[in-house]
Amino acid sequence: MDRDAENNTIEMDLYGIQQLKSQIVTQISHEFRTPLTSIIGFAAMLEENKRIDEKQRTECAHFIRNEGLRLAKIVSDIIELDALEQGRTRFIFKESEIQKIIYHAAALIIGTALSKSITISKDLPVNPIISKCDSEKLTNALYQVLHNAIRFTKPGGSVILKAETTDHKVLISVKDNGPGIPEKDIPSLFKRFGKLYQPNDESHGTGVGLTLAKHIIDQHGGEITVQSQVGEGSTFTIQMPIIS
Repeated sequence: MDRDAENNTIEMDLYGIQQLKSQIVTQISHEFRTPLTSIIGFAAMLEENKRIDEKQRTECAHFIRNEGLRLAKIVSDIIELDALEQGRTRFIFKESEIQKIIYHAAALIIGTALSKSITISKDLPVNPIISKCDSEKLTNALYQVLHNAIRFTKPGGSVILKAETTDHKVLISVKDNGPGIPEKDIPSLFKRFGKLYQPNDESHGTGVGLTLAKHIIDQHGGEITVQSQVGEGSTFTIQMPIIS
């Protein structure tokens, strides 16, 4: 390669990096601006409207709290993903029961599901499924997958959590009846900031949750896959080794 061609390649690489950086900054700025605008607006309402009744005051406080929690999750997810990508995350592997991890993840997301009148049903084996894993990290990975399912499921919908064993592995599936994912978008699902935008999408997220889940599952020697059909919903499946 001659020097001019090499310089052109470097310039193209730098341009690509700059474009990616600009895209990330734009998306993160948008994700922060939306909840901050809500927090400021409701706080101003509480401050300026002296005649606000107790019900309205409670509703304002509820919105402020929820938007604050959303901001906290955005920051937490980005920090944790960066630590995973940089190899700074310590995993503590020990024998754990998969059913308990599933129940814990479901309990963490139940408030969000109830706020949209979404039901979470579970289809789990009676006999304990034992895997050598970091139960806290694995709970977070499953929470991220559940959060994604609930985020894209319309109010009144349903999410099904299922676990089954096969060939010394456990398959944990999360099935929703949301809008589904176009086939062309599936390769972007687990990429950093690979958020998918649906028509009239009112959901919020940074696009790092599924990436975070994939990193955690990879560290367990597992795999996460997705099957989806537009108009019928999606099924995310986590596959991990278990102890016989």
